[in-house]
Amino acid sequence: MNRPRALVYATVMVILGITLVSGPAIGLVDLTTPRYDMAGLGEGNATVDRIGAPSSVSIEREYQSETYYLNVPDARIHVASISGKPTVAYGVEIPEFGYSRSTTHFLSEERTGWIALSLRTDTFSEDVTPGKVYEGELSIVMRSSDGKSVLYNESIGVEVSE
Repeated sequence: MNRPRALVYATVMVILGITLVSGPAIGLVDLTTPRYDMAGLGEGNATVDRIGAPSSVSIEREYQSETYYLNVPDARIHVASISGKPTVAYGVEIPEFGYSRSTTHFLSEERTGWIALSLRTDTFSEDVTPGKVYEGELSIVMRSSDGKSVLYNESIGVEVSE
């Protein structure tokens, strides 16, 4: 038997072996366990004593392209104490375009101090006017055992640059 054919057969055997060992028939290995324990999310409490939010957001044109990208700088919160698994959502809204986006960040008891909250850069497909500043809104909302509490909610300028 030639070497390439032997490698193909070996690969097939490894895949079948893992499938059998982790499947419902034998079930020796569980490959479906989550990386993060989702039980109790949004429960517990956190004490946030300082907030550092960006003063502006930008919509920038991609180099030599007609595509624009929405860039939202990171916000930071200073967490003095955490109990349980509260969550913090960081979001931006641009009412003129009906645009809204947020990201949920999971807090854990092991991590206190300054925590960066980020939003991924997003393609912005709306018709924008270069040089114009649109009205936007940034928000930071915490979900805990006490319910939903708004930590930060302010108007912000969204500047379009070429």
